[in-house]
Amino acid sequence: MNYLATPARMLVSRIQTAVTPATDRETGASMVEYALLIGLIAIVAVLAVTAFGDALGDKNTGIAGSIDDAIANR
Repeated sequence: MNYLATPARMLVSRIQTAVTPATDRETGASMVEYALLIGLIAIVAVLAVTAFGDALGDKNTGIAGSIDDAIANR
């Protein structure tokens, strides 16, 4: 009778899946959570670049000038 165990288990599993409401299933939940997290990180990155963009640009220009001076005075 072992050969009936697998099809019977498959049938019970399919019935449980069909009976379980979609709100109780958690498939895809982690993907949605990761998508929300990535969206939040993107928003924070855009806000940071907007807020500190000019200051970072000025700092990079100063560093580039220092490197050019160091190379020229070699």
